[in-house]
Amino acid sequence: MLRQRLITGSILIGSFLGLVWLDDQCTIRDGGGMVFAALFAILIPLAAAEAARLGRDCGIRTPTGLTVIVALTMFLAGVTSLLVSDPTLAAGLAMLGPAAGFAIASIGLAATRRIEGAFMGAATIAGIAIWTGLLPVFWLSAFRDHGAWLVAGLVLVVKSGDIGAYFTGMAVGRHKLIPWLSPKKTIEGGIGALLFGGLAGAGLAALTAGQPENMSLSMTAGVVGGVSLAFVGGLGDLLESLLKRAAGAKDSGSIVPGMGGILDVLDSPLVAGPVAWLILRLGTGG
Repeated sequence: MLRQRLITGSILIGSFLGLVWLDDQCTIRDGGGMVFAALFAILIPLAAAEAARLGRDCGIRTPTGLTVIVALTMFLAGVTSLLVSDPTLAAGLAMLGPAAGFAIASIGLAATRRIEGAFMGAATIAGIAIWTGLLPVFWLSAFRDHGAWLVAGLVLVVKSGDIGAYFTGMAVGRHKLIPWLSPKKTIEGGIGALLFGGLAGAGLAALTAGQPENMSLSMTAGVVGGVSLAFVGGLGDLLESLLKRAAGAKDSGSIVPGMGGILDVLDSPLVAGPVAWLILRLGTGG
């Protein structure tokens, strides 16, 4: 399993860096993000479908097609908001996404004329869509304003926290963190995640020194941001664990060898997106 994870992880990192290079050559308006907007348009339906299946395994009405439509609706509303120059209109468009998504989910379930579980199903679909469809927009906003390479560095900082937790937990993990939710996670692994995140953030800040203001991360923001991203990324992992445990599933899917499904790979970065965006707004000159 470890060997397969290392092979798959190396391939994913190499592919990610290749996409970052390609994205750096393209633009959405005056910044990056075009390549990753297209990538998200592919990954969001896959992730939403996995979450919808887990929802059904929990006994909740989450039809795959309806869930995917709502997730894409929120994503498109968010992307549209990035293309608008008026900040008030942009904020309104972004907020329309969740409202429209919940309305579509409610109407879609009500159309089946089954009252039982309709509201809970609509709320769950809206939650899945925010998770898989709206949160990626924070990363696209960061790509647009701060360039592909700096944002890619923050993504790797998030994953450094995951890696730190995994290997520290394997090496010295003794005390269970939340055994009823994620039996393999340990307190020592959690500490390792924060340390790895902080070190990765410091390294990113050092690498970006001397770059244009909007692409240069201060050392304080790098360290504090790295710890914060590792912490929030861990929460994203636990969020998915909560859903999988309720559904009685080990992984969200099997599309990624050695790692599970799309959600198993994206759980941490998705939830960390708003924090990464905030770190860049506060920790750079842009």
